[in-house]
This record gives sequence, C-alpha cells and structure tokens, in this order.
Amino acid sequence: MQHFVEDIYLKGHKQAVLLLHSFTSNAKEMHYVANMLHGEGYTCYAPNLAGHGASPEQLFATSMEQIWEQSRQAVQFLIDEKFNAVTVIGQSLGGVLGIRLANEFPEVEALCVISSPVLERPVKGLEQRVAYFSKRYLQNRGSSEQELQAFLDDHFPRPAEKLIALQQFIIETGNQLHLLNQPLFLAKGMLDEPVFHQSIDLIEKTALSNVIMKKQYDNSGHLITLAKERQLLTEDIIHFIEEMEKGTV
Repeated sequence: MQHFVEDIYLKGHKQAVLLLHSFTSNAKEMHYVANMLHGEGYTCYAPNLAGHGASPEQLFATSMEQIWEQSRQAVQFLIDEKFNAVTVIGQSLGGVLGIRLANEFPEVEALCVISSPVLERPVKGLEQRVAYFSKRYLQNRGSSEQELQAFLDDHFPRPAEKLIALQQFIIETGNQLHLLNQPLFLAKGMLDEPVFHQSIDLIEKTALSNVIMKKQYDNSGHLITLAKERQLLTEDIIHFIEEMEKGTV
C-alpha cells in the first residue's frame, strides 16, 4: 500500500508564502511554520517536491530536472491564484530552489533560506541521505529487518547520475548568488555541518541584496523547522516579512 503526504495550502488575507522542504523530506517539514504564518493572515503553500512525499521508489524515479520544474510550477500556481508578490521560504534543497526561483520570477519579492548548501556536497553523502530516508520509510511501514536489508541490497548503491545532477544543481546555484537582489532572511543551525554554515555565509557575502537579515540558532541542527527552536525561527521570519512589507528593513 502506498502512503502519500498531502500538499499544504492554507488561504489567508495577506500575501502568499511558498514553503519548500528539503531533499528526501515532504511538506510536513513545513507544517509548523505554515500554520504560524497562516495564523498571522498569510496564504501558505507547501507542496511536496516531485518524487517526494511517497515511496523511495518514487524518489528513485525522479530527476533533478523534474524537481526544479515542479518548484517553478508551484510559483506559477500562486501567480495564477492572483498573487503578485510571493515570499519563498526554503529549507536545505528548498532554499537552493528558492534562489533559482528568485532569480527567475519577478513575483518573488523576498527569500528566506534555511540551512541551504551552495557549496559542493559529496555524492556519497547524498546517497547516505537517500538510504536513511529509505530505511525510515520502510520501518514506518512495518517492514522486518530482513525485508529492509533485502530492499537496501536491491537498490543500493544508487546509480550515480541523478546524485551527480543534484550535486551539480547545487554548485550551479552557488554561481548565481551574485544575481540575488531581493530582501534575504538567512538562517543556520549552529549544530549543523560546517558546509551549511559556510554556504549561508557565502550567500550573505555574495548576494546583491540591500536587505539581509541573518540569524543563527544555537540549539538547532540542519532542519530548524523541526527543531526545538522552530517557534523562534518562525517568529523571526514573520518579523522579517512584516518589516519588509512596511519598508523598515
């Protein structure tokens, strides 16, 4: 039996916010932040990226091109819903996509980047992330240890091409940082790996944006939206959006 995570779409009376989750995750990653923003009146859309929110096999079958195209369609969906201003909040891969979207769509008027890499990630590390996701999915479905091991033996190591495409997408996005001119909110968890700290610092240093608000969360790792400081993160994002709307940042 397939298990699917539903997209989140909460209509409010203020501007639209697009929330993009990390690689191998799903829309639930943004559930807390979306609910808090919606409580403040914002329309929140947190879709599952292509190949995400379902089985490992579905993720295996999805290309980086499909993930990118689906994120573009998410912005277009909000434009079609008559929103002429969109704030993008992206965590990890979601923030990488957000940088690309901000450079392509004039409707993206602000960008919040959480724990996003713009420096090279080793393919081995990306494969370990896929393997971890696969294990958790199967464990949550009640698979036995024997079934779990048989699945891993059948599907790993993964063919390198798609992981290399993801790696190259991240690197190429790092080469686009000098094009960013929207107000930026940058967040890093201080318990995260150094590559993510270095990436957030590089975004701050390279972007052309006149408004950059950078925050660090001392007791959080990589996925801050799921960590103990998620409320503080969301309050900081809401403050950033409100100040941007008032023109005071």
